[in-house]
Amino acid sequence: MSKRGFTLIELLVVIAIISILAAILFPVFAQAKNAAKGIVCISNMKQLSAASILYVSDYDGMWYPLARYEPLAGFAPQVFWIGYDDNNGPNVNGYWGRVDEPAQNPIRPGLIDIYLKNDDIKKCPNKPGKTQTALAANGFSPLHNSAYYVTNPAAQGQEYGPGAKTQAIVGGTFDFTAVQESEIEESSATLAAWEHDAFVPLCNFLQPHDWVEGPPPSQALKDHFNLLHTSGTNTFWCDGHAKRIGYGALKRRWFSVRKDIYP
Repeated sequence: MSKRGFTLIELLVVIAIISILAAILFPVFAQAKNAAKGIVCISNMKQLSAASILYVSDYDGMWYPLARYEPLAGFAPQVFWIGYDDNNGPNVNGYWGRVDEPAQNPIRPGLIDIYLKNDDIKKCPNKPGKTQTALAANGFSPLHNSAYYVTNPAAQGQEYGPGAKTQAIVGGTFDFTAVQESEIEESSATLAAWEHDAFVPLCNFLQPHDWVEGPPPSQALKDHFNLLHTSGTNTFWCDGHAKRIGYGALKRRWFSVRKDIYP
């Protein structure tokens, strides 16, 4: 008795079924992979927040300044809160180097780098390959104006992040001062840093706009914030906790050390 083989139609049906299953399963696998990367990223954020708390403890309750004018042989004359090659580009508007470009020189350690295990903690697994880090600290500062100050004049000059209480230009370079931990009115509701699309590791991208609850519905601003996680960005806060948050959930008071200035 001869053995019966598969007919062409039967083979085509099997191939079609496999294709359908692949189309269903591959997106699921991709989502699972992205979720795993998100877990790694949150773990990195928790280590960064722990490093921040250790810095504050070692400096008698003083938060770290976002950037400081500090000449050092072989490096640009500016040290940031987080380390990177700040000598891989010229001074642009008072800031040295670019975190969104590869390191070409030795990394200048940042103010919290001594508390980090390694440089990989600064990078999200979803990070574009050429960038050194996508971290941006809370750059709300009294130096900047805002349309919101017409709506709420009491907030003008009073909105600032923990590492940006004052700013000055020294030697053509931005130099910040920070706050005492006791000045932060609600540390669990004050953003320290997040993942972001910026050329230096700090930003005040939402300060100039007139908003309080829910940021402006601008796709450009949303893309700026949700650089690495499509519908959310990983963040860490001044009390040391870390969490993922969507652009639309942001509140203006989260960016300010002072909360009493808001109605």
